Amino acid sequence: MQFHLNGFRTGNPEISEPSEQYNTSSNSDSLPNEVDVLVIGCGPAGLTLAAQLAAFPDIKTQIVDQKSGPLLLGQADGIACRTMEMFEAFGFSERVLKEAYWVNETTFWKPNDTSKDKVVRHGRIQDVEDGLSVFPHVILNQARVHDFYLEVMRNSPNRLEPHYCRRLLGLSVDTAACSAGGTPSYPVTVRLERIDPPHQGQIETVKARYVVGCDGARSTVRQSLGRALRGDSASQAWGVMDVLAVTDFPDIRIKSLIQSAHEGSILLIPREGGYLVRIYVELDKLNENERVSSRNITIDRLIAAAQRILHPYTLEVKEVAWWSVYEIGQRLCDKFDDVPDAEVASRLPHIFIAGDACHTHSPKAGQGMNVSMQDTFNLGWKLSSVLLGRCAPKLLHTYSAERQAIAKELIDFDREWAKMLSAPLKSLTDGEGVEPTEVQRYFVKHGHYTAGTATMYKPSLISAGPGYQHLAKGLVIGMRFHSAPVIRLADAKPVRLGDTTKADGR
Repeated sequence: MQFHLNGFRTGNPEISEPSEQYNTSSNSDSLPNEVDVLVIGCGPAGLTLAAQLAAFPDIKTQIVDQKSGPLLLGQADGIACRTMEMFEAFGFSERVLKEAYWVNETTFWKPNDTSKDKVVRHGRIQDVEDGLSVFPHVILNQARVHDFYLEVMRNSPNRLEPHYCRRLLGLSVDTAACSAGGTPSYPVTVRLERIDPPHQGQIETVKARYVVGCDGARSTVRQSLGRALRGDSASQAWGVMDVLAVTDFPDIRIKSLIQSAHEGSILLIPREGGYLVRIYVELDKLNENERVSSRNITIDRLIAAAQRILHPYTLEVKEVAWWSVYEIGQRLCDKFDDVPDAEVASRLPHIFIAGDACHTHSPKAGQGMNVSMQDTFNLGWKLSSVLLGRCAPKLLHTYSAERQAIAKELIDFDREWAKMLSAPLKSLTDGEGVEPTEVQRYFVKHGHYTAGTATMYKPSLISAGPGYQHLAKGLVIGMRFHSAPVIRLADAKPVRLGDTTKADGR
């Protein structure tokens, strides 16, 4: 039933009819006493989950954040092919494609064989191989991705909006209510403090069926579970800057990896809009237990390092839109929910963590925002299926099992990639280090991984073993459904199979 909207009514078909839940709670600034799902954190992971759950009028979802409002300028920018497929499921992939910079090719630069103080291009490759996805790898500011998710939430049946200025004080779970045979209840109690001036210090208590911590690397949710991020300590300082520059470097509008003889490396990524460029600049090795903040690195130092690495080309920075320095470190949480390994058979999960709350890594692989959103894309359909009675609650055990394994793969890949980018050139040492051609081969070899299409889940409650794989060799069991162009029999319309699956529970 639709002209513009169900019921033959005029209107924007992208805006759902308001649900009864919205009509009864639309005038309240306070959080409800009970919710089905409480999402902590309005980053990419939290908004992906909230946008997915917002499609269900029968699921009472709320999302809170300590910040005072929406993100205005994000740090992440790389959007992998698999993430674009997710955006299509939410209905805003075309808007992203229109605004974003498309990463179609990548070039590689190394020291000139005859003049080591100068760099020269030695490779130019297609960034994403043909047939991997119907979508390209693109670059778009994280804040715009947030905008699109917020619009999806705002147009949902429940007109979901974040509750800002809420600091999580702590949470507790009634483990007796979480037994495998337990009846549905609100076993998680969450205490939040309002930090907005009119309500400063006011405490809100919310009972929830499920809580998902998407509250970053210093996650209070993770700490409340007694879990910790473990991994390598920082050992290498890098700087990153978005700049408006005048340069004669020929590949300034192409993603480029530049390795100099003695001045370090640069990863150059053009930004959307045609003017700005992001430059990752290798800086100093850090001493054991040293933090990059102690070095007092300035933006002038970043610019000077970039200028030395690009020699003989010039780089004149006219304006700096944003910059930062960071240390490389890879850390991972051993489990992504609240159930100890010894109690998996007897207890159901009710608290989950996602994104930076359970895995952190360097930004140069371009996977942080992407893998975080894929965490909660995985969790969202499972929560909705359980809450609507379509699947047994034990399905929720598969979230931690699947995503922790994927995060470990990311950590291992990022550790090796970051090590290669910071390693000295083998030709200039006694054999220790890497050659530029090795870096290019590694990049090509792991193209499926950086595109986000290499994820493969192990056999589980919802993923069969490989016994019948030979019946459909092109659709690998445990991997995402590979899209393909087809002609729809009913009306002869050309469609892509992957586009038929939307983030609405169908």
